[in-house]
Amino acid sequence: MQLLFYNDYTLGVVKDGKVYDASSVVEHAGILPPEEVMERVIAGFDELRPRLEAAANGDGDDLDSVRVRAPLPRPHNALCAFSNYLDREGATRGVLDFFYKGTSSVIGCADTVHIPDIPEAQVFQAEAEFAYVIGKPARNVSEADALSHVFGYTNFVDISARGIPNRRTTFLHKGQETWGPMGPFITTADEIADPQDVHVQSWINGELKQNYNTSAMAYSVAEQIAWLSQYLTLVPGDIISCGTHHVGLWPINDEDVVEVEGEGLGRLRFNIRSYGPEKTENWLPPGVRSA
Repeated sequence: MQLLFYNDYTLGVVKDGKVYDASSVVEHAGILPPEEVMERVIAGFDELRPRLEAAANGDGDDLDSVRVRAPLPRPHNALCAFSNYLDREGATRGVLDFFYKGTSSVIGCADTVHIPDIPEAQVFQAEAEFAYVIGKPARNVSEADALSHVFGYTNFVDISARGIPNRRTTFLHKGQETWGPMGPFITTADEIADPQDVHVQSWINGELKQNYNTSAMAYSVAEQIAWLSQYLTLVPGDIISCGTHHVGLWPINDEDVVEVEGEGLGRLRFNIRSYGPEKTENWLPPGVRSA
């Protein structure tokens, strides 16, 4: 099943290219903040699923005809993995670690990433990432049990500024408002056979850039959950993004259109608005080849 918000944050179910209004499934859906609506769906999904499936009948709207919003507009936790891909020859697993994205970073389809003038930055990039959504509380869980805590999966993009000297936190180069595009919907976990075998692609102005498989992760989704749950309780609606494969990363500049699609997750499309000079250097970590 694929769940989303559309137009004025109406809860919807996507089926065969159409979106169906499912707002009646959640009591007071028109009053509650959208993030709470989705959290209630996630936490009560087993009970609500028959009603959600029943909603996807009759006359729906073409998905292309509605405004698709971020499926988790203000998650409790939005976490991104650092350097979690074996994307260069001879690479070995480093230390697993994460950083927080501010909830104001989250935007949806057709929204705009705003890039302020940061003279110290060498380049700005849009990192296409595979992300998962927590479905039930997870604290000190084992790797063997970890995937049972996943509700579903979605596309996530970590907008990054590269080359800023003497940085002490992730704020300036990763944590800014609008720097976390997400969506277009959440695909429930039963629709993704193996999270470690998902094809991820990105395009800038229609030109294919990133093209990789999640099998290249250094730490699997299950390993990530087991590690994170040692230090905090993951709760329904938390989103955790798995990092990116650096090969194919490319500069983004004013008026670019970026698209990201993980297999089975739909296509996320958003715009870039830059308030500084164009930056064209194709930055990659040491040892990573662009092709």
